[in-house]
Amino acid sequence: MILPGRAHLGHILRYVGRPLIWLLAWDIAVTALWYFMHPRWTAEFPALPLTLLGSAVAVYLSFRNTTAYARWWEARTLWGAMVNASRTLGREAVTLLADRTAAATVVHRQIAYVHALRLHLRRQAPWDELGTRLPAEEIAALHGVANVPNAIHARTAALIGEARPEPILLATIARTLSDISNAQGGMERIKNTPLPQQYATYPAIFTHGFCLLLPLGLVETLGLYTPLGSTVAGFLFLALLQIGNDMQNPFENLEDDVPLTTLTRGIEIDLRDSLGEAHGLEPVKPVDGILW
Repeated sequence: MILPGRAHLGHILRYVGRPLIWLLAWDIAVTALWYFMHPRWTAEFPALPLTLLGSAVAVYLSFRNTTAYARWWEARTLWGAMVNASRTLGREAVTLLADRTAAATVVHRQIAYVHALRLHLRRQAPWDELGTRLPAEEIAALHGVANVPNAIHARTAALIGEARPEPILLATIARTLSDISNAQGGMERIKNTPLPQQYATYPAIFTHGFCLLLPLGLVETLGLYTPLGSTVAGFLFLALLQIGNDMQNPFENLEDDVPLTTLTRGIEIDLRDSLGEAHGLEPVKPVDGILW
């Protein structure tokens, strides 16, 4: 996640650098063709259709980007729910389970669970992260399951049941476990259900098509200044296109994603603090203005 106030001109230009270079080259080519062949260039490109096309593309991109941001915000909201539910589970384990060893085990397993969930959403192997957090025999068994965090969560629920708390206390903890499962299900829904193909393909086609037509519609008016005006206008559309591409998949471990590493580190610190452990962990710090 890019922190507010960290954007600068170099980062902005790199954001859409390659298509912007191609656009500039095309603008220069169209301008040069107009300049050298102007006496024979009698067919003026109509301005009104280009204006209408630009308006349509802007509306389409805005609608797609609103949908993409809604996915990103829902992902962040679900992780906020995971943070709260993890804290609640830690508090309930410490205060409601009579067996102190069982309570500590539940808390440590929740730490392992959130790290496994982070890696599960990013399609990364969890074994190095889990190697020091779970028993070796359980890790061996987890190699045979499709959904590692769900298996860890199910085993945690079984261990709580084996601790045999009072029925009313068990029901309280069960609600928290259900909240955790619901949050994971929502995250997996976002991860496994991309935006419809029309939202991915058509904006790119329309935006690049509009950028190709743009200098043809501006060259009669701007003349030699066409590369400047067309490139600046095209940059706005290309930036809108790229923003939507980045926001629509919030779990890809890219700089615009939900900062899962930061969130899971925060959960681990909170849970270890609930046990009174001297862990020495610190919150994740930004790297070049980006939280991962």
